[in-house]
Amino acid sequence: MEVLIDRSFVTPDHMIQEHRKVICIDSKGHEGYILMPAHLLEKAGVDYIKNHATLTYSDFCEEWVVKISFNDFYNDPKRNPDKTISVEFIGIQEGSGREIYRDANGKHYLRENHFPKENFAKWYICSTRLPFGDDGDEPRPNLVFCHNGQQERVRYDDWNGVAAYSDTFNLEFRKI
Repeated sequence: MEVLIDRSFVTPDHMIQEHRKVICIDSKGHEGYILMPAHLLEKAGVDYIKNHATLTYSDFCEEWVVKISFNDFYNDPKRNPDKTISVEFIGIQEGSGREIYRDANGKHYLRENHFPKENFAKWYICSTRLPFGDDGDEPRPNLVFCHNGQQERVRYDDWNGVAAYSDTFNLEFRKI
């Protein structure tokens, strides 16, 4: 697949970040494009984009659509080596049902457990203040959270960001 970067394309001033137009052309001449934040394009690089871009036809949009998977980029152990964080259970966040954990440095983590619907837990970082509302950023991939002898590893997936998916989800994680 051929990948071209339209560096002359710049988003209007009212947008927060500049975007670049990434144009993909397959061997049959089908063409599609995606607008990508410039910083993400620079971070991943054109070679990564070439190797992870797919071009598919959308019946709904009636055009060729480009999708780029960042799973390999974020889950790369050289970029994000495994790191273990021991946490203690603090309680349940009122109103959301999220589990609140704290590490030895006082940083709070939220664990949004989606069991029994799915074997899935979304993790958030909430700094050193007690988390309220939807406060929190995603942790980086390849963190291994430990609690009372139980472990749960998070990784990046295009589907829902950084989380413990079915292959690393631990139903017994909160076990006391």
